[in-house]
Amino acid sequence: MNAELSQLIRIQEVDLEIKRLREEVSSLPIRQKELEDHFAASVKEYLDLKQQLDDALANKRNLETDLETEQQKHQKFKSDLMKATNEREYSTAIREIDITSKAISSHETEILKLMEKIEKLEAQVAEKTPEMEARRSEVDRQLAEWSTAVTDHQAKLDALVADRTPLIESLGREARATYDRLSKMRSGTPLAEARDYSCIACRMTIRPQVFNEIRRGEKIITCESCGRILYFNAAGGGQ
Repeated sequence: MNAELSQLIRIQEVDLEIKRLREEVSSLPIRQKELEDHFAASVKEYLDLKQQLDDALANKRNLETDLETEQQKHQKFKSDLMKATNEREYSTAIREIDITSKAISSHETEILKLMEKIEKLEAQVAEKTPEMEARRSEVDRQLAEWSTAVTDHQAKLDALVADRTPLIESLGREARATYDRLSKMRSGTPLAEARDYSCIACRMTIRPQVFNEIRRGEKIITCESCGRILYFNAAGGGQ
């Protein structure tokens, strides 16, 4: 194969790998933010659930305090009733006993409702706690994996860029200019494989005579349609 063509193929391989690694590195912060945002949403749901439980427990304690107060008042008014010496004292005690009885009943009903709510919330928190711990571990593992990947990718990028320099410098001025121009025009793929009498990049049919010249690889030939430099890959399985 023509030495310059062989160099061009290798340079494109290096450039495509550099492009892939750079895209991978640049995408990691986005993927990291998506992962952290998703986890943060799960954490918020979990913390909201725990807050509901804390609020319910606080309400229950307050109601129990109020209930105890009403029960004490109720006992006092019952005692007042027993000590009543006239109609006014008797009526007042009866009225207050009725009021405190209703308050006690209301508080007891609310406490029972809260106990049911607390039981459900405690079950939900108990179920979600290990789930959140597992998610936290998985997020930490994934973030650590990505951090390692960034380091590895950067090391590979540095090595590839170093390898590319002598390759590109070994090209003739015209070949280098052609490669750079086509690379800009064709999104980083200035070369394309010729396979089964067609350019695999644009699918343009290649005349048999031209295809045979490409197979020989003795000179640089470009696609008549897309302008890419064509090469034949004997290991590719095509004709």
